Amino acid sequence: MPIPEPAHRSESARELVRDRVYAQLRNAILTGVLLPGERLDEAELRKWLQVSGTPIRQALQTLSMEGLVHTAPQSYSAVITPRPEHALETLQTIGVLLAGATLMTLPRLDDSARAELARLADAVIDSLRVGDVPAITSAAEAFFTLILHACPNPVLVEIIARSGPSLSYHVSVAHQGLDADLVELARGYETLRTALELHDDRGVVAATKRVFRVDHATS
Repeated sequence: MPIPEPAHRSESARELVRDRVYAQLRNAILTGVLLPGERLDEAELRKWLQVSGTPIRQALQTLSMEGLVHTAPQSYSAVITPRPEHALETLQTIGVLLAGATLMTLPRLDDSARAELARLADAVIDSLRVGDVPAITSAAEAFFTLILHACPNPVLVEIIARSGPSLSYHVSVAHQGLDADLVELARGYETLRTALELHDDRGVVAATKRVFRVDHATS
């Protein structure tokens, strides 16, 4: 755990402590160490993280802006409790971001990179067919990570890097709000895989939207 810096520490050192506290709290939320709805008592956090209240409050403010913490002014902070009725809209938001990155990235990929994408798509499809949820998640993350690494738009990449974990957290916690159909999802990735093989970039983007149900009618 971080150790409090002495009173004469530099501004960069104070910033390092703040960033470290932020990373620890964020990771604790995303990994389930801190559960949805759990109160975040500052005194307990000071004891756990071994820092003063200032970097904790700064970290909580950032996490609140990212949608991982709910803060009631002059009252309390708690881990956000994702709402099932928003799960579809959140999934669609992820899809819009990743479809945009895919649209920008595909024209830059050589045959080797496309072949690797096809291999990763096959891994997703295989995992979907057997219903292996952890493997599905891992393979899908690997697929889109490759796309993001080659994306020519650093602003979009930064937005996805910053918001993606929070959005994914909301979907994973509130997944009961989705009527998940692994067979239909496999069809979406099969369509994506075929479009990759045909060098049909527009088809790949359209299939990505289908995977994330961007074309799903919302009320």
